[in-house]
Amino acid sequence: MNSLISSLKGHRGKAIFSIASLLLVVFVFCYSVLNTQWVGTPILCVVIIGFITFNLMRMTERSNENFTQFINNISHNDFSSTTSHSNVEDSAQQFVSAQRTLLEKYRKLKADRSAQHEYLHLVVEHVETALLCFDEKGKVEIINQATKDILKNRYISTLKKVDALSPELAQALRDIKAGESRVLKVSIGNDNLQLILTATEFRLMGKYQKLVSMQNIQSALDEKEIESWQKLIKVMTHEIMNSMTPIVSLSNHLEDVFNEKEATETGIAADTEQYKDIVQGIGTIASRSQGLLRFVQAYRSLSNLPRPVLTQIPVSSLFKHMSTLLEERMSAAGIELECKVVPESLSVMADINLLEQILLNLLNNASDAVCEVVGAKIELLASRLAHGKVIIQVKDNGCGISKSFLDDIFTPFFTTKETGTGVGLSLSRQLARLNNANLSAQSDEGKGSCFQLLFL
Repeated sequence: MNSLISSLKGHRGKAIFSIASLLLVVFVFCYSVLNTQWVGTPILCVVIIGFITFNLMRMTERSNENFTQFINNISHNDFSSTTSHSNVEDSAQQFVSAQRTLLEKYRKLKADRSAQHEYLHLVVEHVETALLCFDEKGKVEIINQATKDILKNRYISTLKKVDALSPELAQALRDIKAGESRVLKVSIGNDNLQLILTATEFRLMGKYQKLVSMQNIQSALDEKEIESWQKLIKVMTHEIMNSMTPIVSLSNHLEDVFNEKEATETGIAADTEQYKDIVQGIGTIASRSQGLLRFVQAYRSLSNLPRPVLTQIPVSSLFKHMSTLLEERMSAAGIELECKVVPESLSVMADINLLEQILLNLLNNASDAVCEVVGAKIELLASRLAHGKVIIQVKDNGCGISKSFLDDIFTPFFTTKETGTGVGLSLSRQLARLNNANLSAQSDEGKGSCFQLLFL
């Protein structure tokens, strides 16, 4: 800036000197013409006037050219082109130096802004909360990887793309106001999501922008639901056990002591209907009480889960082991079991015993689903998704699950089987949580089901 000021002062001083000289020569010219008989003086003055005028014009044009070039350099983000010192007079060299100084500072500011933009992009990209910023026309300005994961699409340029994936979500994004938060349940692909949307609005360089954050709370809700069921089951099993244990004990005792001799002594003949009814009633009480105790013991497993021991597990070895365990049952039922791991070296961090229990439950359920299907087939698949997470899938071509039941299949006590207890899938989801994974289901009634174990 000091160089620019010095340059401007230098140009001003030279212009004042040239104009003063021009006025002086004009005065001499007029004086010589009016008051003297000198012939050479006016001619010399005319030459000098022409020379000074030419220099003033050239200096002005040179300054205009330099300034125009300087403005053009900035407007075109050209930081390499400056006026050469060899092309200017000594008096203009200070302006050229100032020009270069300003260009250098502008270049540095431009680089700093680019670095800050890149830094902001990296920060937004690595934030776990999904962020989506768009203008009033629906053009997407900012979208991070978390949003792409939720939408299951890597190329979202406008809200029309979101419309194609989930009209409810796209409409919510348009309608939500600044400072507002809302909970939205949507289906994207085959996944059911619970999203919390929060929005803010602003203007950037006169352009309207809306920034919406989306947080999937489905996992948190599932975890809270599991925790609530565990507490409920603990209370229920405790109260039922306290009540049923003495009933079982007393009924067994009565069944043992109520023999023919004691019955005869009480005046009840062993061959009468009354005696038979009493013995049968005591036996029924004992049998149902023991059955209820076994039922309660089964549900106690939902609230007393083991602590996991996480290790690195090769998925290929795990699938081979599961295939060996179920080979006899699958062969006897005529079920084809296909195992596929991509890549072959894929591994997961989990508790081997708990993970085997999950897969065993899922594969047994799949076997039940395809037992009456011609060409029954179960697929056990594992792969790595685009964002690096590992997913294990159990697919079958069985009867499928009704949409009215799909949201309830992981609820304790809920079952669609006549002989089911409603423990298997609920327990599997809890075991998945212990292994830092999420268990979900997709189903098309009449075509089959797919259970997905996604490691977080």
